[in-house]
Amino acid sequence: MGARILFAIAAVALATSASAALNITPPQLAPDEHGVIATEVRSSLATSSRWSVRLVVWDPNAPEAAPSGAMPVSALAAPAHASGVDVSPRFFSLASAGRQVIRARVSDRSKYYRLLIEQIPEDTLSAQGVNFRFRFSLPVYRSAQDPLIPRGIVIQ
Repeated sequence: MGARILFAIAAVALATSASAALNITPPQLAPDEHGVIATEVRSSLATSSRWSVRLVVWDPNAPEAAPSGAMPVSALAAPAHASGVDVSPRFFSLASAGRQVIRARVSDRSKYYRLLIEQIPEDTLSAQGVNFRFRFSLPVYRSAQDPLIPRGIVIQ
């Protein structure tokens, strides 16, 4: 019984503190006529945070997750970013309620990509028990007419 209460308290605390680290607009990306994608992230955290950005090649027909529930190995094993890709900024910090525009340019428009925005943990938190990091994975389609979501569904 005590374990259930502790679990419930932990779940409520996690849901409260992890409800949204970043607001990302737009969440589904497509390159413009020059191969450039852009999105804006806004922090909803109470403290400052550090982030890294990379673009990885994505196969939209591959399973969404590995059998263990982890992110596909191809996305995790990728180098800093796919070759032929420029990302700016590669690393950034956000103050509480801060905002940052992220841009990337792809040279191979025949491929699909995912934009990965990953929180960098603070060094001072490493010895304080369980800490959570956020990873946002946004699809980058070949064109605005090429999204894989069904017509009529609105993402908000």
